Amino acid sequence: MIGEFVQHPSYGRGQIVAQYRNGAEWMVRFDSGLRFRRPRQEFTGQQNGDTSMPAPAPLFTPTPMPPSQWEARQLIESLRVGVAPAQHILDLTIGLEEERADLAAGLTQAHSQGGAVRAVIGEYGFGKSHIVELAAREALDRRFLVATTSLDLGELPAHRAFDVYGSLMRSLRYPDSDERGLGPLLERVKSIPRLREQLAEIAPVENDPLVTGVTALSNLTSSRQQAAWENWLMGGRRVKLMNRATPRGIRFPSIYRVGHNARQIAYLLSGVSVLARLAGYSGLAVLIDEAESYSLLQAYQQPKAGLFFSAVIHAALGETRAKVSEETFPQHRFRTYPLAYGDARQSLFFLFTVTRSDNRMPLEEWLEPEQIVELDPHHSAQEIGRFLEQIMLFHAQAYGYEPGDRQRQIRRGAAELLAQGMRNDRLSIRGVVRLAVELYDLLYLHPEYSAATVLDELRDQMR
Repeated sequence: MIGEFVQHPSYGRGQIVAQYRNGAEWMVRFDSGLRFRRPRQEFTGQQNGDTSMPAPAPLFTPTPMPPSQWEARQLIESLRVGVAPAQHILDLTIGLEEERADLAAGLTQAHSQGGAVRAVIGEYGFGKSHIVELAAREALDRRFLVATTSLDLGELPAHRAFDVYGSLMRSLRYPDSDERGLGPLLERVKSIPRLREQLAEIAPVENDPLVTGVTALSNLTSSRQQAAWENWLMGGRRVKLMNRATPRGIRFPSIYRVGHNARQIAYLLSGVSVLARLAGYSGLAVLIDEAESYSLLQAYQQPKAGLFFSAVIHAALGETRAKVSEETFPQHRFRTYPLAYGDARQSLFFLFTVTRSDNRMPLEEWLEPEQIVELDPHHSAQEIGRFLEQIMLFHAQAYGYEPGDRQRQIRRGAAELLAQGMRNDRLSIRGVVRLAVELYDLLYLHPEYSAATVLDELRDQMR
C-alpha cells in the first residue's frame, strides 16, 4: 500500500507515504509538493472500502418511571437513613398516640389560654425530629402559622437569639398557602386599615417594630422597598432604601443582633402570634429541633442560650403560669421591652427538642412535669407490624413487584423480633426504620433467600 499512487478530487495525484489508524487514514505527498493526512474514503475509488467506520449503535432511551413509582423510590431512599418524609409522616408513624394527643392538647391550650410549651426529651434516634414534624402537621391542620428551625452548633447555635429568630421567620409556613416567610402575613394585615389600627392599639410599647413595619408597608408601592422592609422584619439588615418609608416622628426601632436581646426576640414572636390572630389564623407555633446543641456550647454561651429559651417560654405561658420571674431577664442597654404583648389575642405554642445529657438545659427549673415529654420508644409488635405493612407496600411500589408470601411472612415475623430488639435496647426507632427497609431489600435482591432464613438471622441479632 505504501508507495502506491492515488487520486484526490481536490489535491490531485499523490503518493502514499504512511498509514494511520489501521489504514483508515493516509499520509500522501501530492505532486504539488504538499503533504496531507486525509481519511482514506476521500480518495477516488475508496468510498466503499472495507475499512469504513461502522454505523453508530442506536441510543438506548429508558422508559421513564411513573410518577407514583418515582415518589415511592424517593420515599424508600429517605427511609434508608431513618428519615420519614414529611408528606407521609402520618402513614409512617409508629405508635405515639399519647404524644400526639398531648400535642393536640397543647395547641388547644395555646389558642384558648394564650400560649403553651412542650419540651421533648429523648436519646439520639428516638424520633424527636419526627415529633417536630407531627407537631407542624397538627398545627397547620388547626390553622396555626408554623415557624420551624433546626439548630446547629456551627451555623445556628442556640445562644444566637437574633439568628434563630431570623431562621424561624424565613421558614414561616401557612395552612392555606405554599408561600414561606413573613411576607404573606404582612401583606394581609397591611391591606386592611382596621387590622393595622388594632395592632397599634395592642402593642404595649412605642415604636413597636411590627407596627412600624406594617405602617411603612401600607404606604409603599415599590416592590424593592417592600422586600427591604419584609427582609428587615425577618432578621435582615436595615438598608438606606427603607429610609423614605420610615414613618415620621418616630425613632427607628432596631432589632438587636447583640446584647441582651432575649426579651425583644420573645416579644417579637409573641407579636407575630397576635398578628396571626388578627389576620384570621389560630396563632403561631414555634418549633425548634436539635436544641441538644446547648450542651455543646461553651460555658459562657450557655447562659445566653438559656435566657432565649426561658424568655420564649415565659412569653408563651405568661407571668401567672411561668415558673421563672420576669425580673430574671435583663433589658437591653438601648431599649426596654416586655416579654410578650400580653394581649388576649396572643396564641403562641412553643415546642423544642432536647437530647438527654448531663449538661442539658435546666428544664425542671422552667417547666412543670406535664410540659416535658419524655420519649421512650419501646413499641409493641402490633404497632411495628402496622409500620412494616406500610413499608412493604411502598417498597413494592418503588421496585414494581407484587408482595408475595415471603414479604408477608417477614411482616408478621419481624414485628415481634424488632419489638424485642427495642426492649433489649438493641434498636432505636431510627434503627427499626432502617432495618425494615433492609429486610425487604434483601428479599427483593435475593429471591433464593427464604423468609425463615432471614428471620433466623434477625433473631440472632436481636438477642
